[in-house]
Amino acid sequence: MNQAYLKNILSTRFDFKIWKDLLEKIFPKVEIFTSVTKITDSHVKDGGHAGNIRLDDGRSLAIFDFEVADNVLIPRNRKDLRNIAANFIDQDKFHGALAFYHSQDKDDYRLTFIAKQTYFNESGELVKKETAPKRYTFLLGKNEPCTTAASRLIELANKKTSESIYLTDVIDAFSVERLNKDFFREYKEQYYAFLKEIGNTKPHRDYVKKLLGRLVFLQFLQKKGWMGVPASNTKWEGGDKKFLSNLIDKYLNNNRLLSDILEPLFFGVLNTKSEERVALFTKKRWDLSLLTEFEGIPYLNGGLFDPDDTDNLSIDFSYTYFKELMDFFSQYNFTIDENDPDDSEVGIDPEMLGHIFENLLEDNKDKGAFYTPKEIVQYMCRQSVIQYLKTHEPSEQYAGPIEQLINDGVVNPILQSKDIAIRFTRLLKEIKVCDPAIGSGAFPMGILYVLYHAIHHLHSHAEPHGNFDSTNTKRDIIQNNIFGVDIEQGAVDIARLRFWLALVVDAEKPQPLPNLDYKIVCGNSLLNCYDINEPLDDVFKEYNVGCEEDERMSLEKYKQMVAEYTNTSDHNTKEQFKSTINDIKSVFRSELTDKERNKLTRLKKKINNLEAPTLFERIQEEIALLKKLKKQLKDLETEFDEIECNKLYDDAFEWRFEFPSLLDDNGNFMGFDLIIGNPPYLRIQGIRDVNPLYADELVNKYKVATGSFDLYAIFVERGLQLINSRGIVNFIMPMKWTNAAFGKGLRGLVAEHNAANKIINFGAYQVFNASTYTALQWFVPNSEALHYYELDHNLETNQELGQYLKSIDKESASEIPAKKFDKNTWVLTVGQTTKILKEIEKHSRCIGDIFDRIFCGLQTSKDDVYFLYECAEQNGLIIGESKHLKCCVKIERGLVKPLLKGEDVHRYDSIKTNRYVIFPYKIENGKAVLYTENELSVLYPYGYAYLKECKEELRNREKGRLRNDDYWFRYIYPKNLVLFDNEKLVAPDISMGGNFALDTKGEFYQTTTIYGYIKKSDIQENYKFWMALLNSRLCWWFLSNTGTVLANGFFRFKPDYIKPFPVPEPQQTSKGEIIIEKLADFLLYLYDKDNADILTHTSNKRLATHIEEIVDMIFYELYFEQHMKDNLIDVISDLNNYDWSGISNVDTTIESFYKWYQQSENMVRQKIMLLDTRSHNFIYQIHRTATI
Repeated sequence: MNQAYLKNILSTRFDFKIWKDLLEKIFPKVEIFTSVTKITDSHVKDGGHAGNIRLDDGRSLAIFDFEVADNVLIPRNRKDLRNIAANFIDQDKFHGALAFYHSQDKDDYRLTFIAKQTYFNESGELVKKETAPKRYTFLLGKNEPCTTAASRLIELANKKTSESIYLTDVIDAFSVERLNKDFFREYKEQYYAFLKEIGNTKPHRDYVKKLLGRLVFLQFLQKKGWMGVPASNTKWEGGDKKFLSNLIDKYLNNNRLLSDILEPLFFGVLNTKSEERVALFTKKRWDLSLLTEFEGIPYLNGGLFDPDDTDNLSIDFSYTYFKELMDFFSQYNFTIDENDPDDSEVGIDPEMLGHIFENLLEDNKDKGAFYTPKEIVQYMCRQSVIQYLKTHEPSEQYAGPIEQLINDGVVNPILQSKDIAIRFTRLLKEIKVCDPAIGSGAFPMGILYVLYHAIHHLHSHAEPHGNFDSTNTKRDIIQNNIFGVDIEQGAVDIARLRFWLALVVDAEKPQPLPNLDYKIVCGNSLLNCYDINEPLDDVFKEYNVGCEEDERMSLEKYKQMVAEYTNTSDHNTKEQFKSTINDIKSVFRSELTDKERNKLTRLKKKINNLEAPTLFERIQEEIALLKKLKKQLKDLETEFDEIECNKLYDDAFEWRFEFPSLLDDNGNFMGFDLIIGNPPYLRIQGIRDVNPLYADELVNKYKVATGSFDLYAIFVERGLQLINSRGIVNFIMPMKWTNAAFGKGLRGLVAEHNAANKIINFGAYQVFNASTYTALQWFVPNSEALHYYELDHNLETNQELGQYLKSIDKESASEIPAKKFDKNTWVLTVGQTTKILKEIEKHSRCIGDIFDRIFCGLQTSKDDVYFLYECAEQNGLIIGESKHLKCCVKIERGLVKPLLKGEDVHRYDSIKTNRYVIFPYKIENGKAVLYTENELSVLYPYGYAYLKECKEELRNREKGRLRNDDYWFRYIYPKNLVLFDNEKLVAPDISMGGNFALDTKGEFYQTTTIYGYIKKSDIQENYKFWMALLNSRLCWWFLSNTGTVLANGFFRFKPDYIKPFPVPEPQQTSKGEIIIEKLADFLLYLYDKDNADILTHTSNKRLATHIEEIVDMIFYELYFEQHMKDNLIDVISDLNNYDWSGISNVDTTIESFYKWYQQSENMVRQKIMLLDTRSHNFIYQIHRTATI
């Protein structure tokens, strides 16, 4: 049996006799019953349990054959059908099910795999609690491509003969995630093929993206049967489900297929009402005969088929490109209904439109935008709606039933009374939800389905005798509950079309989208000309200046206009409303007139004339006039600067004008119940490089714009501004704001409003392909406490992610009182970690009290000029490679300093480097003084000649900051220059565990990736003690649980993170200080690669690990002395019993100590081995988890 043969069988009508043979070829140990065990259910006409499959891992699948009842539409009743088979899955006798759903009057049928999945706890033990049943379906039959199904089932058949088939293999065969990855990979290949034909410029890339996006969308439209509907049909049915492929086949080898056929289809049909098509075809000189061919195609108003600037490009592609694209599409099943994480058709769903858009958006990562898995979208949407309902119905009796309703679709008896069902239905219909960075609509779509399903489940109780109208329910939600903004018009277009497809699923005929022009809108969410709370009458005063009486706008007139707009689909009325909005916004001019520019020029000329040198002293009148003119100039420049700054507001979003349904009767903005989404992750430096005015405006406008802030912080503040008094802000975004310096503003704002409500931190476990680490975060003003959760294991797939989210319960959270938070760094932990941190924090000193300066290295702004590599010293000269000149250069030894980079510094290791840095400063009286150019040329002619050769590059640093500077060779940021020549600890900024080393003589300078640590003069413990502490497991454990994780488990050793580390008082450290310093000497020797191994059978590195464990034990005792003694694991007294005197050589001393330690009766060694049993939940947790 090969794939072609199987695909042919799958493309015919359902026949269980044929499938009996197929199942035996695909799976091991198939048992088909001689007679079906009937199952009685209103959704089933005939059929039941037809057999079993025993997999090679001992798991069993039940086989079901269902002929559905005549009145059952499989897509609409799929959950009820799924549950018939799912009830058999008990995780004991049966672990999954294969079910066939078919009907006598339908050519197509469904093969569905249903599974419930258990999950594992932190200890790797199987948890008996099961997930909701998950359903994965292949749509088969003569109208379906069946390519994917044939390919996946052949894979299973091949495994049967060559390997074994486990339950995980069956899950993989029905994987939608895998299908989407395959589709997108091949889609990108098609995209680049089209680009290769016309050229890889940005306009061409934009064009190809939109062209292919349009063609993908039409795959969904033809799947519905709404393309090529026969003219004789009175209903919208019977269309050609292969319309595009057949269309392209018809015009074989036509290399003007785009211009002659597809553009008339896009713009003349899909974007034009049927009664206006002839006129447009005539105007454009398109072939009128095409209208007959395109007659059975609906008009769409989503925006995707609006011609834009890219469509003005004169472009055509060879016929073969379209033919190959259609062949590619034909391999996949396109499904109109968006997949649910628990209920997926193995096909390409409309979410792919968003996936394509967000992944091919030219500068998506530059704009900080990332795709969010639907498992996260579903969880966030459900949890936020649950919180909204609980806030509005706070009685405890409703808490559980609300969760059941939203999460499981179960209507608890307490919600089944008509009055209660109506009350909750009304709440669901009243919620106002906004995504301020909508992307392609993932979160609004998620909200749509959460609200739709909840209203659907309540309907039979709220209206026992009424029919549920699926299409109108969705339409009402889209029209009344959902709002969205995005700065990209393409995102808005895709989001609108996804809403349209959501309506299409159950619709019997095409209908225009609900009026979304002021629901899903293009604009900058963060900028607005008018404050949200500014009275509308004040705004209209600006607008009314110069208007005739009958043209003036008032609140009453505006409200009337809004009402007319909301209830009309008339194009002219909508355009009038849009024009009024733009007129109101245009009160803020963004360009100067010629008259204004001339006025400014004349005024400057007058001032210049008055200030020109003269032989005579200025008279009093001239001095007064000059003063007056300068004031006029200052006022004029201020006014004109404000006008030109208004360019920022070209994309400004006026929330009250553009979302008029959120205004109350007095014109006040009522606010949203929920702000939700995945805001952009973009640092201010990136914004400032592109648009400095915008960066400045954000700093001026928002409280949270502190330090090197990230754009997501601004979105949180904006979200809190936009919600009502009981509103919720829910974002997926990084956690760095809780402990990074830039997060000070956001921490202060959130603490001020007691808004920290719930955080699920994914830590180092990336949950989607973003370059940063994320968390799900809820902000609710006036919260009593933050509920903090933390992921502690890898999630390999989105499916595992979904299971983890569903397993979260309150017991696994840390509840942190709101009063504990302020603008200072937040330490968020869970479980035992919290208890250990509390013990550590009992010590009153911290690292910040020990070190006078913690400083970063040299900031030259042109390292490839100043840094020299692979250096050697010869006759007082340093000879090394210049990366800038790409050759070796000579520099006088007095002008350079030994340079450390991150890779040069390792824990306890001796510091060595063959790099040098040019240091054009001299240290005099504790200050760094820049050499003059003349001094450089005289004292260091080689160095001066080299710098002179690089002069142009040095002048152009940071966009030419030194272009007119006499001291072009200086560092732009001459910070910390006098600190390097001191004894100090050095450590890389980014590290896996402590990597602190000792620069005893203060001879090394360092780059910005290394921090130097200079202790205060009154600190009694020496540098070796502090090096040992900062390299200890205890310090690494603290930082791992309070700092910011990076890729692969690395952490930042920034001052803000290391300074809070508590340390014992001197009277406590003195108990182990001398021993620590001796052991530090051992480690300095053992880590020095120049030293030979002390023992023949063990390396120095191995010896060092034993010594470090002893050091760790001493620090545990200094921090937790009573606990260590109570549990008989204290070691300081045992170490004091060792005779530390008598041997002078370090290597001999280490050998002697190690032999003492290795004795079987040695108490220190025994106590380390007993950590797990004597302090499993405390010391052992630190010792185990902080292993490097």
